[in-house]
Amino acid sequence: MARIGIITCSNMTNDMACSSFGCLQDSHTGKGKFAQYADRGGAQVVGIISCSGCPTLIAPEKIVRRVRTLVASGVDAIHFAYCMERICPFKKKYRSLLQKEFPKIEFVSGTHEMPDEGHAAEIDQFVKKALCQQNLSMADVFGK
Repeated sequence: MARIGIITCSNMTNDMACSSFGCLQDSHTGKGKFAQYADRGGAQVVGIISCSGCPTLIAPEKIVRRVRTLVASGVDAIHFAYCMERICPFKKKYRSLLQKEFPKIEFVSGTHEMPDEGHAAEIDQFVKKALCQQNLSMADVFGK
């Protein structure tokens, strides 16, 4: 059985309260990107971490510390979750950095099956609206 780690988007995990249900469901049923492990007896998810947040262009190394924990857990491969593949502006930089730091680990794009593009666009709009809500502060109250 292949030992798998998953990296999710911290915005999706922390702000949107995503439980990684889709990722876990397809890992258990051998669908989506987990189908590639059928000949190895399936996939066993041994850990899920969120990325280190949007670290600016000068600090992507923050993710190495988090991924090191998955590597220490004995993973064979680490999947960038669907959310990372869909919305992360740093995914290419992360992948390059992580492949260099952990050359024996396979890094895979995606987890669960992707919805059709129309449904994915609806999800994108929902996520954008939820993540960009206007937060009020006490300064807003005092200004009124």
